[in-house]
Amino acid sequence: MRLKAQIFKYIVAFTILIQPAIFAYIKFINLKCVTYDKPFADFRQCNLKALSRNAVALSLHVRLFQVPVNNVSVNLDVYKKANGYRPFMFNITADFCQFLKNKKRIPFGKLLMDTVEAYSNINHTCPFDNDIIVRDMVLKPEQMQLLPVPMGEYMLRISVAAYNDYKATIKAYIQVMED
Repeated sequence: MRLKAQIFKYIVAFTILIQPAIFAYIKFINLKCVTYDKPFADFRQCNLKALSRNAVALSLHVRLFQVPVNNVSVNLDVYKKANGYRPFMFNITADFCQFLKNKKRIPFGKLLMDTVEAYSNINHTCPFDNDIIVRDMVLKPEQMQLLPVPMGEYMLRISVAAYNDYKATIKAYIQVMED
């Protein structure tokens, strides 16, 4: 009986620890895009637009010059700002084509892609044979309620490789704040 009580305490403590943070807003604060192979792809657009005090829209337009692209890998790192940016919680590398076929394999990736797909033309599996466009993507608190994220500033670094060669990196800086 005593063992069951201890297990119950641990389960209660664990569920309290993983409760999602309640925050008033989440927004982009900066965006950096770098291309490593300009003959392969280039950023036509990479910017943020302030819509209101607590809403910022992200827009990207990647021009692909060598299509179709059948072999894409993505590395996603999350960093939290604490005397510089320190690794935080996620560092995932995946075959993007396989991920698009079955998004449930990587829950954090699925959460992110569900947000991106609503604003982009990345809604199909490989091959990619046209430009990649994300237009006016705004982060909403309800989209990120499933993540146990404390308040603060974060950097999402997305490194994209095609044919086992890194082609571009996108760094999106995000702020999670209470009112």
